[in-house]
Order: sequence, then structure tokens, then C-alpha cells
Amino acid sequence: MLRLPARAPLVALCLALGLSGCSASAEELATEDLQARLDGVHGGFLERRAQDPAPTGEAAQESLDQYDYSVETSFHEDSITFVRTIDASAFTGGGLSYDQVDLGACLLVTVAYGSGGDLGSVTTEPVTCPAGTDLPGGRTVELESRSADVEEWEPGPSRAVCMSGELCTEGGG
Repeated sequence: MLRLPARAPLVALCLALGLSGCSASAEELATEDLQARLDGVHGGFLERRAQDPAPTGEAAQESLDQYDYSVETSFHEDSITFVRTIDASAFTGGGLSYDQVDLGACLLVTVAYGSGGDLGSVTTEPVTCPAGTDLPGGRTVELESRSADVEEWEPGPSRAVCMSGELCTEGGG
């Protein structure tokens, strides 16, 4: 009878050590979040361009970067480019084994105008930040670029909005 309780803490310790090696590090979590943010920026530009595909020049800037988040904008004959910053933070553990990682990146978003029936395209890729850019997180990692034709963009499912006290069958609050 004494053997079972004596082994229980040892089994629990071995199990905990074995499982802790499977969890993602703070850097891996922050990198995944940073890539998701790149994907979100790319999707946002695709959506805005699909909803208003005709503008060029300053009119395109106003419809694509409504809140002036870009740190740099360039106008070209057949496209407009924006440089944006993104950042992500993640932490793991707690107490004495707390680990936090802050990452950031600059993105170059190129919106090609297209002509005729072609609505153009959007390409989003990581770039070196312009001089003097305050990059949240300070460190950067490798991210995957994204590119898509505007006419191939498909809107995601619309989200139902529920008011307090209503029966919500599609989620919401």
C-alpha cells in the first residue's frame, strides 16, 4: 500500500515534464500572432479594394487607408503602396518561469489597380522599416507574404449582431 502513494508524485512529475515539452514557446506564439496580423492586414486591403475597385491615386488612398495607419504611402502609375507596422506579444508560464516576447514588423502592401474587367491585386510582404519608424516590439521574425487578385476575394460569413434580450442563434451577445 505504501508503494502507490510514493510513486504517485514521481508519476505526476514525469507526466508534467513530458507535457511541458509539447507546449509552444512565447516566441512561437508571438510569431503565429504576427503572421495572423499580416494576414488580417492583407485581407482588410483586399476587402476594401473589392468594395471600391475603381479609385486611383489619392482617392484610392482615402478608401484603402481610411484611418491613416500607414507610415509611408507611395503613388505609382499602376499601383499604390503602403508601409504599415504590426506587432504582437505573447507570454508563457507564470511565476518564476514567466517568458514574454514582443515582436514587430513592417509590411509593404501593394495595391495594383487593374484595368478593364481586371480589378487588380493586393500583395502584402514584410520589408525593412523606413528610417525613424518606431517599431513596436523591436524584434522581427520571418513572415510569409500574401498575394491575391481582388476579383477572387470572397467575403467571409456575415456576423449576426444580437441585441441584449434577443434570441441569438448565430452567436453574438
